[in-house]
Amino acid sequence: MDKPQKSNVRTEIREISDADCPPKHCPKCSGSNFIRKSYYIRELQDLGDPSVIRRVRYESVIWLCKDCGTTFTIKDDTIPYRSTYMPSVINYTTTRILKKGDSARRVTNDLHELHHVDVSLANVLSWINDAGHRENIPLEFENKIDPSKFSGVLGVDGTFKAVKAKKNDLRGDENKQLLLHLTHLQDGRLVAYWQMEKMKKKSPHSSKN
Repeated sequence: MDKPQKSNVRTEIREISDADCPPKHCPKCSGSNFIRKSYYIRELQDLGDPSVIRRVRYESVIWLCKDCGTTFTIKDDTIPYRSTYMPSVINYTTTRILKKGDSARRVTNDLHELHHVDVSLANVLSWINDAGHRENIPLEFENKIDPSKFSGVLGVDGTFKAVKAKKNDLRGDENKQLLLHLTHLQDGRLVAYWQMEKMKKKSPHSSKN
């Protein structure tokens, strides 16, 4: 569901109907004696801009052949099958990630904030996966970790979602070093977390045999 529309943002709806390009013949008997039986409406998200929400309202018509009784639909090549996103959204996303090297999270946020496309990170990752380049996705920003601001726990699973740190998790300290630990949560997910540990002072006798 789309977010509430801001007062300075307008919505553009482009309507496409199969009725504008009726079939030439029945796919079963090749007859041309058919009528429009019913229809259904799909609404797809198109790529907008900061001031415009763009949507496509597609009417898929179900036709009935009066000669053989077959019901059928026709395929519109401009409308993706079983998708709520127009090709412009997917092409924009894959181009930025695979060709420009942007992170998947950044592109997802930009789709929300700059293009008014309601899409999840899982959707974005699935588009890259369909392109066969899942292993090359820059998921996060390539900034160095600031121990004083790090959340404490990071979940590593199929959804790539962060796991919220508990109150008693240790936080950053300049006098402590970061140690990376791996463990499993009760729900089966593998997590990696940074734990602080005081630097051990070398014993004056440690160098002796």
